[in-house]
Amino acid sequence: MMEKGSGGDANKRTREEQRRRDTMQAYAVIFGVLIAIMAITVYIMFLKKDVKTAETVQNNTSQSDSIDAGDADEGSDDDSDWEVIDDPDSEESTPEDNSSEPQKPDEDDHKIEVIEGRTYVDGILIVNKTYSLPSDYAPGILPEAQEAFDRMANDAWGDGLGLFICSGFRSYSEQRDLYDGYAMQRGVEEADRVSARAGYSEHQSGLAMDINSTDFEFEYTAEAKWLAEHCAEYGFIIRYPKGKEGVTGYAYEPWHIRYVGEDIAKEITEKGICLEEYLGVTSDYRYSKGQPLA
Repeated sequence: MMEKGSGGDANKRTREEQRRRDTMQAYAVIFGVLIAIMAITVYIMFLKKDVKTAETVQNNTSQSDSIDAGDADEGSDDDSDWEVIDDPDSEESTPEDNSSEPQKPDEDDHKIEVIEGRTYVDGILIVNKTYSLPSDYAPGILPEAQEAFDRMANDAWGDGLGLFICSGFRSYSEQRDLYDGYAMQRGVEEADRVSARAGYSEHQSGLAMDINSTDFEFEYTAEAKWLAEHCAEYGFIIRYPKGKEGVTGYAYEPWHIRYVGEDIAKEITEKGICLEEYLGVTSDYRYSKGQPLA
């Protein structure tokens, strides 16, 4: 049998333990709230500090800009205080752009003659987008061009390479059909880049020829490299050289050669120029002379 009063002591201890637990929980809540308040306070303090720092930097920058502007104004009246530095990216130091707007030729610098509808500049027949040939002009490959090619092909053969004419003389009507085919397939703009309109083709002159292939991959062949290196020795030039597209009016054609005579060919090749530059003329349909555009 339980003694009297023992149950009351037990209840008392239970209540005391509950109060301790409640007290500890209250302290924990209060401690958590204090930690949160402290964290918020620190965050606000740092936020204010960052804002103040940003304002200081902005003010300093504004003052620096004002000082720089003032210095520039003070020095603008005296050019002797400034050192002129060449800018490699400036327009003045940029090399000539061959694709720029073509200018009309200064015909006073060269002797220009028109004989039976053909234009000669300093005695050289010129055929391009500016200067055309009569539609009935059909000489075939001229003997001097054929003889020079035969010598060149013979010497190339001695070096183990074969050169042959894959496209020589073309008449007005043949050129018209060829150009019209390009225009129908690729459009006029692309056709004008890779082909001449009827009456404006060097092939009709009897002085031009395409060697081995008209595929752009020909550039990488041993024959193309030999041709570029040696053709001037026989009186030929690469008529549409790389980098001169804006002057000649045509894409680079490593296979297209033009006979101009040995002395002139060597001079043009050594100077790294094209025939238009040598003669001081343009190649642009807008300046076309003579033959109506086909």
